[in-house]
Amino acid sequence: MSIQAYNSPVLDRHVMTLNQFPLIARFTTRLRHRARLPFLALTVILQAVACGGTETGSTAPLPTSSARLYEGAVLISGTDSEPIDDSAFLVDDGRIMAVGRRGELALPPGAASVDLSGKTVMPMLVSYHGHVGYQDDLSYDAANYTTATVIDHLNRYAYYGVGAIVSLGTDAGDVVFEIRADQERDMPGRARLLTAGRGLAAPDAGPGAAALRASAVGVTTEVEARDAVRELAGRGVDVVKIWVDDRNGNVEKLEPDLYRAIIDEAHARDLPVIAHVYYAADAADLIEAGVDGFAHLVRDEEMSRPLVEAIANNNILVMPNLGISERGTHREPPEWLDDPLLLESVPPDVITRAKASFERRTSERVDQASTSYATMQRSLASLNAAGAQIVLGADSGVQDHFFGYTELRELELMVAAGLTPLETIQAATSRPAALLGLDDLGQLTAGKQATFIVLDENPLDDIAHIRSITDIFMNGERLDRDALKAEWVGP
Repeated sequence: MSIQAYNSPVLDRHVMTLNQFPLIARFTTRLRHRARLPFLALTVILQAVACGGTETGSTAPLPTSSARLYEGAVLISGTDSEPIDDSAFLVDDGRIMAVGRRGELALPPGAASVDLSGKTVMPMLVSYHGHVGYQDDLSYDAANYTTATVIDHLNRYAYYGVGAIVSLGTDAGDVVFEIRADQERDMPGRARLLTAGRGLAAPDAGPGAAALRASAVGVTTEVEARDAVRELAGRGVDVVKIWVDDRNGNVEKLEPDLYRAIIDEAHARDLPVIAHVYYAADAADLIEAGVDGFAHLVRDEEMSRPLVEAIANNNILVMPNLGISERGTHREPPEWLDDPLLLESVPPDVITRAKASFERRTSERVDQASTSYATMQRSLASLNAAGAQIVLGADSGVQDHFFGYTELRELELMVAAGLTPLETIQAATSRPAALLGLDDLGQLTAGKQATFIVLDENPLDDIAHIRSITDIFMNGERLDRDALKAEWVGP
């Protein structure tokens, strides 16, 4: 096993020799009585004491180095590399300095050692499709869209292991751009925010939810379409979002001449265009027009082999976005609404409302939804077999599709549709990070940010283990999940 190392002056400062010193029993006893100190934080402090002792055996100082050596976990890098059993990785200045197996990396003088034996580590997720700013407890309204609400939602994403989220086309006003600018300067501890600003559609034909509808820009001429793209580019959006859907014949669909103008203008400014699509015929024409990605699977029919091959051959990204459709297949509230992990961020009254939505469903509607969903699963399996660029996108932030937790469920649904756990993790980490130009996220390899999830169990054995979150580290710093949970639902 060769050691991956990151060439950096920070690493060069360290003499890679192992210093071993006995733990100070009195200090250890005092720390054990601090019941609220999380396991990993306690381990870091204890190992720091062990590594910083003096020759006389006096009480050891705190670590003199900012480096930490994590050892013992199964490491899933987010790439197509095999996981590393009994791994070791060195973190300093918020970055991964080297990766190998336990015993291959020595502990720098004055650094802390963290024992992760029995755990699994993997990169934080990168989600290409969410909607921030609208839900505040039981209220779902554009009036909720404030800086405080958006930051709260970013905290929720981080809590569940999402390190970056694209808010896809429902961001009117300045708030999202101000937050993104603040994050570029210094705003640690929450998911990184990317945005499409305001998406483009036919007038009043954007998002389906009434609260989101006004966020889209309605265009009726090529001049309006190109002007709208220029305005978005001037604001520095990360992607352009379009809606090409008639909502079951209830609204006008964005016409081909308009989305062709949008795609042409966006590409002239190096901006990818992501389309909300429903019909197979529209998907085929959008591919011809040069679209870069689909925010949903085709849902009016199973995707044909020519359509699947056109998507794969043109390197078009696809977000399966299974969760909302799968939800329609249940006549009764699904078990996951009682998941203790979900209840750590969602108060009981919101859970009660979510459960009540299932009471209005008829058996006929559930049967129709189940048939449609099975079609989507087969389409996703075909796309995966063809080598299409599948990426995580869960439409979280639509009412009661909970920030971060919805992404975890989406991974489980992707595996149920035929992807392997490793393929699914790649689709949720390194691949979307690369497509979005997030060069420092999505991988646990030397030189990348030390932004990772610590799990009690291995999701490669069962993707449901993705919910067994023990800790989150962002830029090398532990996220205080206990404080966030207390803020949302109490201690």
